[in-house]
Amino acid sequence: MISTLSGGVLGVSSTLVVEAFRSKRDQKLRHLELRRTAYVRYLTALTDTETALQTLALSRPTPVANGEVVAAFRSQGVIAARYEVFLVAPPVVYDAARDAYNLLRAQRVAIATTDVAVGDDSSEWQALHIPYDVAFRHLRAVMRDSLGSAGN
Repeated sequence: MISTLSGGVLGVSSTLVVEAFRSKRDQKLRHLELRRTAYVRYLTALTDTETALQTLALSRPTPVANGEVVAAFRSQGVIAARYEVFLVAPPVVYDAARDAYNLLRAQRVAIATTDVAVGDDSSEWQALHIPYDVAFRHLRAVMRDSLGSAGN
């Protein structure tokens, strides 16, 4: 009788332990997928916002009216995507996401306040674009690292 009871307790205990590990693993996988989705959404929003700003600056002389520049900046949902990343990202990703956003915002300000020609042969544009591009590449790298380390 004692051996039967002991066997039953052991069986139930081992099932509970296995279920707890499975639940923890599933929760980690769901969080990883949530982060991956937020990262992709943010990278897409940054890219689309930069394209919208460049398109606007190429379509007319700069400086472009602030209202138009702000509308182009907000048209791609970059602010909402940024908040989403800040909710799920570790600090290293959060910091890199903020840096890329701030440099993209600097492009927005320049288009609205200065006479800047957008293009590869414009030193003024390159002074704005290259730091953003470096920050964007860094952001992608830390996001990739974040997702890789979470999967291990």
